[in-house]
Amino acid sequence: MNALIEWIDSPEGLTQWGGPSLTWPVDAARLWQQIDADTLPSFSLKEDGELQAFGQLSPRDQQTTWHLCRLIVAPHLRGQQLGERLCRYLEAQAAHLGGTRVTLNVAVDNQPALRLYQRLGYISSAPVDERGVQPMARQL
Repeated sequence: MNALIEWIDSPEGLTQWGGPSLTWPVDAARLWQQIDADTLPSFSLKEDGELQAFGQLSPRDQQTTWHLCRLIVAPHLRGQQLGERLCRYLEAQAAHLGGTRVTLNVAVDNQPALRLYQRLGYISSAPVDERGVQPMARQL
């Protein structure tokens, strides 16, 4: 968790990653509780013991829809398809848990993430909200 915290360098970055309910400055123990890491399925990509990416699944609609949330890739590894690997892994986990649809939210000013999700087949599922967040979804 400490490595992940180092990737978040501002209150705005924290809100973009985890939503408005998270508090700054980031404290590992408090963050773990705030993101419900003990109850939500949480997944990491690691190589040689180094954390490369992290994401969670949150159930929706009697667990036929799973929400991909709190997706993040180590800043020094971005642009190497780790975001795609993480999304595909989370989608497979959602399907294994009985999901038939996945959703996610992306800040519209996060163009690399928006392009990734569009490339993976996600489409806008609602208008952009007042915070500049675009809900997206795709069938599994």
